Parts: sequence; C-alpha cells; structure tokens
Amino acid sequence: MKKRLFALISAVLVLMMVAGCSGSSSEGTVDADGNWVWERKVEIVCPWGVGGGADATIRPMADLLTKKLGVQVSVNNIEGAGGVNGVEYVYKQPADGYTYMLGTQSLIMADLQGIPTMNYKEEFVPVAKLVHSINIIAASKKAAEGKYTNFSELIEYVNAHPDEVSVGMLSATGADAAGLRQTLEGLPIKEVPYGSGSEMNAAIAGGHLHLMITGTDEIQGLIASGDIIPIVCMNETRMTRYPDMECTGELGIDSYIGTWRAVMCRKGTPQAAIDALEAAIAECVQDPTWQAYLEQGAYDEREGFATAADTQALIDEEYVTFTEYMKEQGLLVRDYTAA
Repeated sequence: MKKRLFALISAVLVLMMVAGCSGSSSEGTVDADGNWVWERKVEIVCPWGVGGGADATIRPMADLLTKKLGVQVSVNNIEGAGGVNGVEYVYKQPADGYTYMLGTQSLIMADLQGIPTMNYKEEFVPVAKLVHSINIIAASKKAAEGKYTNFSELIEYVNAHPDEVSVGMLSATGADAAGLRQTLEGLPIKEVPYGSGSEMNAAIAGGHLHLMITGTDEIQGLIASGDIIPIVCMNETRMTRYPDMECTGELGIDSYIGTWRAVMCRKGTPQAAIDALEAAIAECVQDPTWQAYLEQGAYDEREGFATAADTQALIDEEYVTFTEYMKEQGLLVRDYTAA
C-alpha cells in the first residue's frame, strides 16, 4: 500500500514539474524559445465612441492583427469621461496579455488633472504607436477674405485687431489648446471650445469662426472645397500636400504637438506578450490596406509607427510639456516632475 501511495505521489510531482516547464501559467503561454503563444481572443478597448477618429484608427489595425495573430482581435468601445471610463475598465482587467487599449494625449491631460482613480503614467505602458497626425491652424475663407492668407499676415492682423480673432478647438485644456498657445504665444486672440468637430467645421465654413486648430485628417475635405485656408502646420518641415503652407520648424517656433494614437496595456502585462504584439503591429503597418488608410487620412505626412521604447520616450516628453502647460492654467493635480 505504501509503495502504491509513493508511486502515486511521485507521478503527481512529475506531472506538476512537466506543467511548470511548459510555459503555461496565469500569465499566459510561451513556447520553448520564449515566444508568446496566442491562445484566445484579444480585446483592444477604444475609450471613445464608434465612428470617431480613434475608432477609425484601431478597427483596421484590429482586422490586420486578427489575420496576423491567428486569434480574434476585437474592439470594445467604452466611451465617456473624455476616455477615462475606458482606462478604468482596462485597469480592472487582468494584466494577462489579452487586454489592451488605444491611448492618446488626452489621457495624459486627464491624468495630470487627477481624473483617473489611478496614476495613469505609472500604471500603463505603450506597446506601439500607430499614427501621428500634424496639427494645422486654418482660417475661414469667408472671415479671412481681404485680411490674411498666410501666417505673417495673420500675426500682423491679430496684433492690429486685439481680441477680435476667434480660434476654435475641441478642448480648452487639451493638447490642441497647448499647441495653439505654443504657436500663437502672447497674441490677443479669443479661444472658443467646441463640443464636436462637425460643429466647429460648420462654424468655420460659414465664416462664424475665424480660425481653428485641428489635425490634418479632420479638415482635408474643407481645404479641398476651398472653405478654409491652411495657415501654418506644427511640423519640422512643410507638408507635401500643402507645400505653400508654412511650418513651425521653418518659423523657429518650438511647437510640434500633433495627435498620436498608440496601443497601450497595463503595467505587469507579460513582456513576451508586449513584444509579440509590438512585432505583429510592426508587420501590419506595412500592409497595403494600412498604407492606404494612412494616405487617406493624411497620416503619411509624419512617421506613425513607433516601437514601445520610442513611444514611451514621446510620452515622457509630453508629460513634461503638458505639466508646464497645466501649471500655467492652474489645473495641475498630479505633478510627476515634483518627485
């Protein structure tokens, strides 16, 4: 009897050792070479609604990743609170390599204002950056007619007519506002926040708004129709689409903020899973379908894809920039630079 019991215990121990060496655990599965093995559906949370710019970015990438990874990659839209509801949802999910999120600068701004329950900067890490648009200050053709057609003329007109020129943006405390103030620092203008891009576009096309700041992807149609005039882009060089428009780089203005979107995950997610998804995204961005998406949205004017390390460097840089901006606005709650 004792011999049988001993043999049974030995068999159980052998099975436990084999299971421990297989790479299967609560953290996921890796093969003999240490590579992550995708075993079930991957969820990417989009913290904004269906049909918006963020949603339009992650859905084609999710389709490409589904083919690449061999498992379903689904998009879950959890909107509300300027993207914070989606962050809170992801934070409550296991960091097991199967839940990710689309992140942008707006989440940095929310973090600095203390809106998420957690310290977003310390609890989330990037996997890869997907797109990086170029912000443009554009003028209403109706409102600008006979007054200004380029950046130099705009500056001259604004200084001669203080507090008369209105500038629209989607958030007075967002990245657009920070970029605007970097570009037009000290100029006497009126800032007008709008609830939606469609509302702001209608206002500027109708001549009820003088200027607007937005991403290139949002206003290509208005530029093509002639309703707005591109004045200056926040980029190191001129855009190939609009070669006559000046850029902040040539004007010596230190203003380059543009909307970027990146896949993020909770800190503690297995590094093998992060590396595997980063590598898959790096291959997917070369796909003709993705390249066509970049061209259609004018995302091909600035390098979109970036590795996890390069994206983290960008995030760290923008935390410094936006911290100073929030201090000036009296809105800073979390100061990561104070430690």
